[in-house]
Amino acid sequence: MRVPLEWLREYVAFEDTPQGLAQKLTFGGIEVEAIEPVGSDFAGLIVGEVRAVERHPNADRLTVCRVFNGTDEVQVVCGAPNVRAGGRYPFAPEGATLPSGMKIKAAKLRGVESRGMLCAEDELGLSEDHAGLMDLPADAVAGTPLVQVLGGPDTVLDLEITPNRPDCLSLLGVAREVAALYRLPLRPPSFEVRESGDPVGAAAVVDVRDAELCPRYTARVIRGIRIGPSPRWMQNRLARAGLRPINNAVDVTNYVMLETGQPLHAFDHALLKDAHIVVRRAAGGEVMHTLDGQERTLSPSMLVIADPDRAVAVAGVMGGAGSEVRDTTATILLESACFEPASVRATSKALGLVTESSYRYARGVDPDLADRASRRAAALLAELGGGTVAPGVIDRYPAPAAPRTLSCRVSAIRRTLGVETDAGTVADVLRSLDLGVAARDADTLDVTVPTFRGDLRIEVDLVEEFARLHGLDRIPARTPAARVVDGADDRGVRAAALVRDAAAGLGLTEIMNYSLTSEALLDRFALDDAARRIRLPNPLSAEQSVLRPSLVPQLVETLGRNRAHQVADAALLEFGRTYEQEPGGPTREAARVAIGLMGAAGRGPLVRRPAPEPLETFRWLKGILAGLLGALRGGGLALRAEPCAAFEPGQSFAITVGGAAAGRCGVLRRRIAAEWRIYDPVAVAEIDLDALTAGVHAIPAPRPPPTVPCSVRDLAFVLPRATRHEDVLAVIRNTAPAELERVELFDLYEGRGIPADRKSMAYSLTYRAAGRTLTDDEVQRFHQSVADAVVRDLKAEIRDA
Repeated sequence: MRVPLEWLREYVAFEDTPQGLAQKLTFGGIEVEAIEPVGSDFAGLIVGEVRAVERHPNADRLTVCRVFNGTDEVQVVCGAPNVRAGGRYPFAPEGATLPSGMKIKAAKLRGVESRGMLCAEDELGLSEDHAGLMDLPADAVAGTPLVQVLGGPDTVLDLEITPNRPDCLSLLGVAREVAALYRLPLRPPSFEVRESGDPVGAAAVVDVRDAELCPRYTARVIRGIRIGPSPRWMQNRLARAGLRPINNAVDVTNYVMLETGQPLHAFDHALLKDAHIVVRRAAGGEVMHTLDGQERTLSPSMLVIADPDRAVAVAGVMGGAGSEVRDTTATILLESACFEPASVRATSKALGLVTESSYRYARGVDPDLADRASRRAAALLAELGGGTVAPGVIDRYPAPAAPRTLSCRVSAIRRTLGVETDAGTVADVLRSLDLGVAARDADTLDVTVPTFRGDLRIEVDLVEEFARLHGLDRIPARTPAARVVDGADDRGVRAAALVRDAAAGLGLTEIMNYSLTSEALLDRFALDDAARRIRLPNPLSAEQSVLRPSLVPQLVETLGRNRAHQVADAALLEFGRTYEQEPGGPTREAARVAIGLMGAAGRGPLVRRPAPEPLETFRWLKGILAGLLGALRGGGLALRAEPCAAFEPGQSFAITVGGAAAGRCGVLRRRIAAEWRIYDPVAVAEIDLDALTAGVHAIPAPRPPPTVPCSVRDLAFVLPRATRHEDVLAVIRNTAPAELERVELFDLYEGRGIPADRKSMAYSLTYRAAGRTLTDDEVQRFHQSVADAVVRDLKAEIRDA
């Protein structure tokens, strides 16, 4: 948003430097990106009157002009196509200096002497227009200093307006902020309009067929208008605000849009069939030509302004060719409407067409502004075009917007900001923003929020308004202090910290992803029930449209990004919350931990070259889970085969901790990993944080150090290939005596000497009795009972050494 300060001062009489104003605005929440000096004092430049124009004797495209400078006539050679006798133009006499720094000297051009220069707009630094000389008003007196006609230098502030403040996409909106910051009165322009002639209802008909996408549409008719250039002051303001002047009708609609924030459009009344406006959705495949000369193919999701025969404008985006104001236009139908922001934003994006109007409509235009802006534009059109405004307005507004009322407690401001203030001060600050304020009691104010402030919805929004106008730099800086709360339960925080420490010790790197993700990403993994997803009603983008029900998809996506940056090996950890909506029931939120391994992350530096096998990668993952549970004093880890669409068949498992379901893990399907060009195995796990840390705060009973030696024996079994380590442990624990202290799997073998449908598993068993040394016979008896149980229950064979 470009704000010329000369124009801004018309609405608020602040006395400050551009730099001082920029600092005030920035601290008030409106960032000033640039301060740009524009214009000039045009020292030495005057109004020149061309009294005669003759062809140059030696050049077809040059003319020889006699220019009156107020006292004398001088000869000037000119190349502009629009020079004519009787015209008034900016004139730089001999010795003058242009704003660009070019000094004018007498010279011969193609053998003809020239003693000065007639100027175009770009040569004066007013715009980039070099199509011809800059026309001055016909009543401008030759010899008058140019600064008296064009105005002096100005400063333009380039503002960055945040999406929640569409009211500041206007000079009046910014002026309201400046008036509040400096505690000055706001001086809005007059919105009164003189009307005469037949009523507007006799001149036009408006039919709104989709009130959801067009909550308000107003139309006025201006008769007898003469199309021509707008006055110089208006052209200057438009150019400095970044818009190109066109003619008085179009310039007025742009001027009022910049002034009020309400986009408008002027139709040639004679080019609308039956003077009938229809606001409807486009037909599928409907084609229209827009004012930029492009053919646009429309879809039924787009709203158009039409007459009974054809679409004449894309609603909120751009007008159509064939109904625009022309030099011959005598009657104008003036549109001032409100369109649904999401619809305009989607249409603008689909057509690849961003305009000043669509930029404002996409952020939200106050529906109550439509009629006031229409009155302002109609009055200017009548004044500058010599027309008359038909009495009345066609106003289709079936559901008028109502101001909302919020409560604002002074105590909440004190508590939130740490400033001492009173109800009177708070009321004055809020009233300076055109908010209605009434005291309910000594602490509470009832604040009426006008419709143009759609961003103010809850009490803390009002606290923020007070803070930025009171002065963010005046909020006291206090040293942060911790408060000890008796009985506060911080075990969850300490448990998470212990998990981080243990994970770092196991070589994992923590990552963070947004809680919002895309449905397309979730659909690739199919880890959740789509009916339970929590979708945002108005997402900023499809990539952040749903709350994540699982950490795994984004974890794999992060592995993929690393792989794209030539990181071949990665071991990642993420803490996060997942979200689900019970059908017709409450929302469920859970804290989870996800682990992802890619490449040779589990190998040492000397053995990274060979590609890892899926089983190897999965064993690293299982070892990490066991290591975490061991470090966190968790219950027994067990894995149970459970199919999952995201994991390879036979390599997908449910995780149980201490016998309770806790999560899932497995080797990611190759086709999913390949979408990120990952061709090595990827193993991932997701586990509930509570299950992982259930025993972290338990104080283990002390065990005295052993005073007698142990006896270690080995057993090697040949078992069916489907037998799991957990199955063998369960049989051993059910059979073993109390003297069995530890069981460890130390070898797993498949290959030569072992049948194809079987495998070898070798265990080390440690026996120790309390207070005495076991005899060899006792150990052998215990050992044999274990071996017999495994052979019997698991159809195993003892493998000979």
